[in-house]
Amino acid sequence: MTRDDARLKMSDPASYRICVQGRVEQSWRGRLGGMAAEEAVAADGNVVTTLTGALADQAALTGVLQMLYGLHLPVLSAERIADVPEQDIQDAPSRPPAGGRADEE
Repeated sequence: MTRDDARLKMSDPASYRICVQGRVEQSWRGRLGGMAAEEAVAADGNVVTTLTGALADQAALTGVLQMLYGLHLPVLSAERIADVPEQDIQDAPSRPPAGGRADEE
């Protein structure tokens, strides 16, 4: 494999960990590309939600980040944690469903 072949491409599936300040309400979790959500209280007393899961491509990642922005949840970090074999992500949506703003519900 050449160096160029090893690069992440925009269309490559991958697993991500995204941390946001605040709670992702249960009713919105289904719109986050199938990512699992876990809440914790940080040392400063703020609730931090960690989203973890596989996304189909960079468009799906952008969709999740836009959804979080629409929910007014500050992103603390976003990290690619693993490559995902394409066959393992066939059922994952490439983008979260339309209606990414919290005030649209």
